[in-house]
Amino acid sequence: DTLAFAAKMENLLHFDKRCSSETLAACAGRSYHGCNSEFPAATCPGYQYTVGACGKGVEGGCSGIFDFDTSTVVYQNKNDAFSFSSTSRGISDREKDGICSTLPAEEYMRQAMEESKTYWDMFSVAPPKMYFGSNDGVFRMLPGYSFDCPYGDFSFDPRVRPWYVGASSGPKDIIIVLDTSGSMISLGRMDIMKAAAKRVIGTLNFADYFAVVEFNDYASRVGQKGDVYLLQRASDVNKANILDSIDKLLPGGST
Repeated sequence: DTLAFAAKMENLLHFDKRCSSETLAACAGRSYHGCNSEFPAATCPGYQYTVGACGKGVEGGCSGIFDFDTSTVVYQNKNDAFSFSSTSRGISDREKDGICSTLPAEEYMRQAMEESKTYWDMFSVAPPKMYFGSNDGVFRMLPGYSFDCPYGDFSFDPRVRPWYVGASSGPKDIIIVLDTSGSMISLGRMDIMKAAAKRVIGTLNFADYFAVVEFNDYASRVGQKGDVYLLQRASDVNKANILDSIDKLLPGGST
Protein backbone atom coordinates (compact mmCIF):
# COMPACT_ATOMS: atom_id res chain seq x y z
CA ASP A 1 0.00 0.00 0.00
CA THR A 2 2.81 2.41 0.88
CA LEU A 3 4.68 1.81 -2.37
CA ALA A 4 1.48 2.14 -4.40
CA PHE A 5 0.68 5.43 -2.68
CA ALA A 6 4.23 6.69 -3.32
CA ALA A 7 3.91 5.83 -7.01
CA LYS A 8 0.57 7.62 -7.18
CA MET A 9 1.99 10.78 -5.60
CA GLU A 10 5.03 10.71 -7.86
CA ASN A 11 2.70 10.62 -10.86
CA LEU A 12 0.55 13.47 -9.53
CA LEU A 13 3.53 15.68 -8.82
CA HIS A 14 5.09 15.26 -12.26
CA PHE A 15 6.01 18.61 -13.78
CA ASP A 16 3.55 18.22 -16.65
CA LYS A 17 0.68 17.90 -14.17
CA ARG A 18 1.51 20.90 -12.02
CA CYS A 19 -1.20 23.47 -11.41
CA SER A 20 -1.90 26.48 -13.57
CA SER A 21 -3.29 29.85 -12.57
CA GLU A 22 -6.68 28.76 -13.96
CA THR A 23 -6.95 25.85 -11.52
CA LEU A 24 -5.88 27.66 -8.34
CA ALA A 25 -9.29 29.14 -7.51
CA ALA A 26 -11.02 25.78 -7.75
CA CYS A 27 -8.26 24.18 -5.72
CA ALA A 28 -8.55 26.75 -2.92
CA GLY A 29 -12.28 26.18 -2.73
CA ARG A 30 -11.83 22.42 -2.29
CA SER A 31 -8.90 22.47 0.16
CA TYR A 32 -9.74 22.52 3.87
CA HIS A 33 -7.34 23.89 6.47
CA GLY A 34 -7.36 22.22 9.87
CA CYS A 35 -7.53 25.50 11.81
CA ASN A 36 -10.19 27.51 10.04
CA SER A 37 -12.33 25.16 7.95
CA GLU A 38 -15.64 23.47 8.68
CA PHE A 39 -15.59 19.99 7.17
CA PRO A 40 -18.70 19.20 5.10
CA ALA A 41 -19.27 15.54 6.04
CA ALA A 42 -17.76 15.21 9.52
CA THR A 43 -18.79 12.29 11.73
CA CYS A 44 -17.78 10.78 15.06
CA PRO A 45 -16.27 7.41 14.05
CA GLY A 46 -15.42 6.11 17.53
CA TYR A 47 -12.41 5.46 19.71
CA GLN A 48 -10.13 4.20 16.91
CA TYR A 49 -9.84 7.74 15.57
CA THR A 50 -9.07 10.28 18.26
CA VAL A 51 -8.14 13.92 18.79
CA GLY A 52 -6.11 14.39 21.95
CA ALA A 53 -8.20 17.29 23.24
CA CYS A 54 -11.40 15.21 22.93
CA GLY A 55 -10.35 12.22 25.03
CA LYS A 56 -10.22 8.57 24.03
CA GLY A 57 -13.94 7.95 23.60
CA VAL A 58 -13.68 4.42 25.02
CA GLU A 59 -16.61 4.85 27.42
CA GLY A 60 -18.92 6.44 24.91
CA GLY A 61 -18.81 10.08 23.94
CA CYS A 62 -16.96 11.38 20.93
CA SER A 63 -13.20 11.12 20.57
CA GLY A 64 -13.09 13.53 17.65
CA ILE A 65 -14.92 14.68 14.53
CA PHE A 66 -13.50 13.30 11.25
CA ASP A 67 -14.46 13.67 7.60
CA PHE A 68 -13.62 10.57 5.56
CA ASP A 69 -14.50 12.27 2.28
CA THR A 70 -12.34 15.37 2.71
CA SER A 71 -8.65 15.73 3.50
CA THR A 72 -6.97 18.24 5.79
CA VAL A 73 -4.19 20.40 4.38
CA VAL A 74 -1.53 22.30 6.34
CA TYR A 75 1.17 24.63 5.06
CA GLN A 76 4.01 26.35 6.89
CA ASN A 77 3.62 30.05 6.13
CA LYS A 78 1.46 31.59 8.87
CA ASN A 79 1.59 35.20 7.65
CA ASP A 80 -1.66 35.20 5.71
CA ALA A 81 -5.14 33.71 5.61
CA PHE A 82 -5.78 30.55 3.62
CA SER A 83 -6.21 32.28 0.27
CA PHE A 84 -4.95 31.73 -3.26
CA SER A 85 -5.86 35.19 -4.49
CA SER A 86 -3.35 37.19 -6.51
CA THR A 87 -3.04 39.64 -3.61
CA SER A 88 -2.25 36.92 -1.08
CA ARG A 89 1.42 37.24 -0.19
CA GLY A 90 1.52 34.81 2.73
CA ILE A 91 1.43 31.56 0.78
CA SER A 92 4.32 31.09 -1.61
CA ASP A 93 3.79 29.92 -5.18
CA ARG A 94 5.48 26.62 -4.32
CA GLU A 95 3.10 26.09 -1.40
CA LYS A 96 0.10 26.90 -3.59
CA ASP A 97 1.35 24.45 -6.16
CA GLY A 98 1.92 21.77 -3.50
CA ILE A 99 -1.58 22.22 -2.09
CA CYS A 100 -3.17 22.16 -5.53
CA SER A 101 -1.12 19.28 -6.94
CA THR A 102 -1.86 16.98 -4.01
CA LEU A 103 -5.61 17.59 -4.00
CA PRO A 104 -6.31 14.80 -6.57
CA ALA A 105 -4.78 12.36 -4.06
CA GLU A 106 -8.01 12.59 -2.04
CA GLU A 107 -9.81 10.18 -4.34
CA TYR A 108 -6.95 7.67 -4.16
CA MET A 109 -6.83 7.93 -0.35
CA ARG A 110 -10.57 7.31 -0.05
CA GLN A 111 -10.40 4.30 -2.35
CA ALA A 112 -7.31 2.83 -0.66
CA MET A 113 -8.84 3.16 2.83
CA GLU A 114 -12.08 1.53 1.66
CA GLU A 115 -10.28 -1.36 -0.06
CA SER A 116 -8.09 -2.02 2.99
CA LYS A 117 -10.99 -2.34 5.45
CA THR A 118 -11.30 -6.10 4.93
CA TYR A 119 -7.64 -6.57 5.82
CA TRP A 120 -7.72 -4.39 8.93
CA ASP A 121 -11.00 -5.95 10.08
CA MET A 122 -9.06 -9.17 10.68
CA PHE A 123 -7.20 -7.32 13.45
CA SER A 124 -10.30 -5.49 14.73
CA VAL A 125 -8.83 -2.08 13.93
CA ALA A 126 -9.78 0.69 11.54
CA PRO A 127 -7.66 1.49 8.46
CA PRO A 128 -4.80 3.89 9.33
CA LYS A 129 -4.83 7.52 8.27
CA MET A 130 -3.19 8.32 4.95
CA TYR A 131 -0.97 11.37 4.59
CA PHE A 132 1.64 13.03 2.41
CA GLY A 133 4.28 15.67 3.16
CA SER A 134 6.20 17.73 0.60
CA ASN A 135 9.63 19.35 0.75
CA ASP A 136 7.85 22.71 0.94
CA GLY A 137 6.15 21.71 4.18
CA VAL A 138 2.71 21.06 2.66
CA PHE A 139 0.90 18.28 4.52
CA ARG A 140 -2.31 16.56 3.37
CA MET A 141 -4.12 13.86 5.33
CA LEU A 142 -7.30 11.78 5.13
CA PRO A 143 -9.55 11.69 7.09
CA GLY A 144 -9.78 15.43 7.56
CA TYR A 145 -10.39 16.95 10.97
CA SER A 146 -10.08 20.21 12.85
CA PHE A 147 -6.87 20.69 14.81
CA ASP A 148 -6.42 22.29 18.21
CA CYS A 149 -5.17 25.75 17.19
CA PRO A 150 -4.97 27.88 20.36
CA TYR A 151 -3.00 30.64 18.63
CA GLY A 152 -4.80 30.53 15.30
CA ASP A 153 -2.38 28.18 13.58
CA PHE A 154 -1.19 24.59 13.73
CA SER A 155 2.54 24.06 14.16
CA PHE A 156 3.10 20.83 12.28
CA ASP A 157 5.97 20.53 9.85
CA PRO A 158 6.13 17.11 8.13
CA ARG A 159 9.75 17.70 7.13
CA VAL A 160 10.99 17.16 10.70
CA ARG A 161 8.84 14.11 11.43
CA PRO A 162 10.63 10.73 11.65
CA TRP A 163 8.46 9.17 8.92
CA TYR A 164 9.39 11.94 6.45
CA VAL A 165 13.10 12.06 7.28
CA GLY A 166 13.34 8.26 7.30
CA ALA A 167 11.72 7.98 3.86
CA SER A 168 13.86 10.74 2.34
CA SER A 169 17.24 9.74 3.79
CA GLY A 170 17.01 6.08 4.77
CA PRO A 171 18.68 4.55 7.87
CA LYS A 172 21.60 6.62 9.15
CA ASP A 173 24.24 6.94 11.86
CA ILE A 174 24.35 10.33 13.57
CA ILE A 175 26.89 11.79 16.00
CA ILE A 176 26.00 15.20 17.44
CA VAL A 177 28.86 17.18 18.99
CA LEU A 178 27.86 19.96 21.41
CA ASP A 179 30.10 22.78 22.61
CA THR A 180 29.39 23.25 26.33
CA SER A 181 32.29 25.60 27.11
CA GLY A 182 31.81 28.73 29.16
CA SER A 183 31.40 30.98 26.11
CA MET A 184 28.09 29.27 25.31
CA ILE A 185 26.44 31.10 28.22
CA SER A 186 26.34 34.37 26.28
CA LEU A 187 23.76 35.46 23.67
CA GLY A 188 21.52 32.50 24.41
CA ARG A 189 23.87 30.16 22.58
CA MET A 190 23.34 27.27 24.97
CA ASP A 191 19.56 27.29 24.55
CA ILE A 192 19.84 27.60 20.76
CA MET A 193 22.27 24.68 20.62
CA LYS A 194 20.05 22.50 22.81
CA ALA A 195 16.98 23.27 20.72
CA ALA A 196 18.83 22.40 17.50
CA ALA A 197 20.17 19.12 18.90
CA LYS A 198 16.76 18.10 20.22
CA ARG A 199 15.13 18.87 16.89
CA VAL A 200 17.61 16.63 15.05
CA ILE A 201 17.03 13.80 17.54
CA GLY A 202 13.29 14.21 17.12
CA THR A 203 13.60 13.33 13.42
CA LEU A 204 15.25 9.95 14.11
CA ASN A 205 13.42 6.63 14.01
CA PHE A 206 14.11 3.04 15.09
CA ALA A 207 16.24 2.36 11.98
CA ASP A 208 18.73 5.08 12.98
CA TYR A 209 21.64 4.97 15.41
CA PHE A 210 23.02 7.99 17.21
CA ALA A 211 25.21 9.41 19.95
CA VAL A 212 25.69 12.84 21.52
CA VAL A 213 29.08 14.13 22.67
CA GLU A 214 29.71 17.27 24.71
CA PHE A 215 33.08 18.96 24.83
CA ASN A 216 34.72 21.73 26.88
CA ASP A 217 37.94 20.91 28.72
CA TYR A 218 37.23 17.28 27.90
CA ALA A 219 34.94 15.33 25.59
CA SER A 220 32.36 12.92 27.02
CA ARG A 221 29.23 11.05 25.99
CA VAL A 222 25.89 12.55 26.97
CA GLY A 223 23.40 10.39 28.82
CA GLN A 224 24.13 7.10 27.08
CA LYS A 225 23.69 3.90 29.05
CA GLY A 226 25.64 0.75 28.27
CA ASP A 227 28.68 0.60 25.99
CA VAL A 228 29.84 4.18 25.42
CA TYR A 229 31.92 3.09 22.41
CA LEU A 230 28.86 2.10 20.40
CA LEU A 231 26.07 4.10 18.83
CA GLN A 232 22.64 3.41 20.30
CA ARG A 233 19.40 2.72 18.45
CA ALA A 234 17.08 5.72 18.21
CA SER A 235 14.26 4.06 20.16
CA ASP A 236 11.73 6.18 22.01
CA VAL A 237 13.31 5.24 25.34
CA ASN A 238 16.85 6.06 24.24
CA LYS A 239 15.80 9.34 22.65
CA ALA A 240 13.88 10.40 25.75
CA ASN A 241 16.90 9.66 27.93
CA ILE A 242 19.24 11.69 25.74
CA LEU A 243 16.81 14.59 25.43
CA ASP A 244 16.52 14.75 29.21
CA SER A 245 20.33 14.71 29.52
CA ILE A 246 20.66 17.52 26.97
CA ASP A 247 18.28 19.65 29.03
CA LYS A 248 20.61 19.23 32.03
CA LEU A 249 23.79 20.33 30.24
CA LEU A 250 25.47 23.42 31.73
CA PRO A 251 28.18 25.66 30.22
CA GLY A 252 31.63 25.61 31.75
CA GLY A 253 35.31 25.11 31.04
CA SER A 254 37.00 26.09 27.82
CA THR A 255 37.75 24.74 24.38
